[in-house]
Amino acid sequence: MKEFAYIHEDGTLPEPLDRIPFFDSFKGRHLNDILYSSYFIQADPGDEIIKEGQDDSRIFILLTGRLDVRKKGEDIAKIEQSGEIFGELAAVSDEKRSASVVARTNTLCLVIDQQFLREIKPEEDNASYYAALYGFISRVLAARLKKASDLIVRREKEIEELKGKK
Repeated sequence: MKEFAYIHEDGTLPEPLDRIPFFDSFKGRHLNDILYSSYFIQADPGDEIIKEGQDDSRIFILLTGRLDVRKKGEDIAKIEQSGEIFGELAAVSDEKRSASVVARTNTLCLVIDQQFLREIKPEEDNASYYAALYGFISRVLAARLKKASDLIVRREKEIEELKGKK
């Protein structure tokens, strides 16, 4: 895996970042702070971007490529859409990583270093920034919860139908 510095002009969001919903939550200096604390990683197939059980507070945004999410070595999800956020739970909890994320193809991600941001932007002094960040993360988590709930309902119906056929 390779890391590359991210350099931007103040107040600008270059392509393809300008199409990523995450950045819509931030304006002006907050956007600049995020971008200054960001860098790119380039991963080859098989590279582990996040390791299950590690302490880490980085948030990742998939720019190109495809990823597998694995828990205890078992594939549990896929990340395939440009702009998709992963690793966001580390921004709101002090828990270790609950799953690994492994590159399935050549992959490029933008990495936001939350620990660095906390050091330069303490929560107690930057309420508007953290309100925007946590607001976005809550929307991501709510969408994932809805998707999981819908899947559970479908599976329960399938189970009931199979029971009825016996």
